[in-house]
Amino acid sequence: MPGNQLPLTSPQRRRLLKYFAATGLLATVERNAALAQNAPDYKALVCIHLAGGNDGENTLIRHDNAGYQNYAAIRSPASAINIPQAQLKPIQPRSLASPFGFHPACAPLQTLFNQNKLAVVANMGMLMQPSTKPGLKAQGARRPANLFSHSDQELALHSGDGTGFTRVGWGGRMADKLDAANPGTLFPVLVSTSGMSVFTSGRTSIPLAVPLFPGFTLYGSGNPAGLDGFQYDVLRDAALREILGQKLTNTYDLAARLLSEEGLAASSVVQPILQNTTSIVRSFFANLGSDIARELQTIALLMEGRVETQMKRQVFYATQGGYDTHGSQAGQHHNLLSDLSLAIEAFQGALAALGIANNVTSFTLSDFGRAFKPAGNGGTDHGWGNYAFVIGGAVRGGDFYGTVPVPTLDGPNDLGKEGRWIPTTSLEQYGATLTRWLGIADADLPYVFPNIGAFANTNMGFMN
Repeated sequence: MPGNQLPLTSPQRRRLLKYFAATGLLATVERNAALAQNAPDYKALVCIHLAGGNDGENTLIRHDNAGYQNYAAIRSPASAINIPQAQLKPIQPRSLASPFGFHPACAPLQTLFNQNKLAVVANMGMLMQPSTKPGLKAQGARRPANLFSHSDQELALHSGDGTGFTRVGWGGRMADKLDAANPGTLFPVLVSTSGMSVFTSGRTSIPLAVPLFPGFTLYGSGNPAGLDGFQYDVLRDAALREILGQKLTNTYDLAARLLSEEGLAASSVVQPILQNTTSIVRSFFANLGSDIARELQTIALLMEGRVETQMKRQVFYATQGGYDTHGSQAGQHHNLLSDLSLAIEAFQGALAALGIANNVTSFTLSDFGRAFKPAGNGGTDHGWGNYAFVIGGAVRGGDFYGTVPVPTLDGPNDLGKEGRWIPTTSLEQYGATLTRWLGIADADLPYVFPNIGAFANTNMGFMN
């Protein structure tokens, strides 16, 4: 299309910028120092995906004598995954008569539970409708497609659709509805520190993807002869800006210039947020080197910079991989839970220091649980229902929500004879309780969770 300096409409600019964000760079933001650092109207949800299927039955173990003896009879010391009762970190849920114990690597989670800042949602998983063992065995009840498959069940939990056909996630659909809650900024509602996923994909919104080691400037050019690297980068930056200032001839040139200019502008705002050496966030993560700690630190830094991004409602997505523990589970699972617990502890400490501990709620998702019956090589096979954790100052913690499965092989909650628990809490019930707290209206819940009508109770009560 011929012409000079063709204007782009505001919707066109917004659409282009959000596509730009999806490439892994940052959408433009506008600095507004007039906003209060501790703005009261701020809320965020943080999804922590435990990729591979966390073994919930070794993360939380019945701690009363009868309950533990049942556990040890099935997961005996000979299985190589048994956790001795004396090593467990005991907790007493308010609504249950019997105590439980966290895995010994989860001492920080025990502390958060005892401080009423962590709630446990029992036997949560993907369902098409409320289901019973007789109905499922008789093929009379609809079930999620390809149960026990990593890719299919991750897709189902991330999309909120058990049929396996949806590639838009309920995190992205939340972002679609929350776009209007953040007027005056082009910063995306949803930020992923773990690349693009179905959970983060919306119909009208596109997430911002921040890499594990973010960098958004023209650095890293080396040290050519006669110039130090920094001077060379400054010259290259100036050359790019001169190119962008050239006379334009068509819409494609205009779009390319717009995206480049906004990307360069974004780096001047966002790079200082992520590399702020005086940040109060960094001290909480100073001794942690795991990927999940780095991801949660990045999220906390972006929350610290909410003055610059002008956000009032946000959704974040982080991933910790490695939970597909078919063999040699004991050491691997211990390390994963230790990294996770310490990262969450640091994150909560940073939020408290920022004054937003009551404004941010974190929650876990995992592909599925693991079978209660051990595998033959010191591991566990794929299961179904699982424990999920909800953490934050607005959480009614110190308790279990939902129904704990009967821990009997071939029992009423076991789909077969291996201890694959039929969920008694659906994703919709879990997710709706979270999204309501964030500000999603009841009228919009069917947009976020299309199958929510299949479940009667969609407020589990774990949020204040």
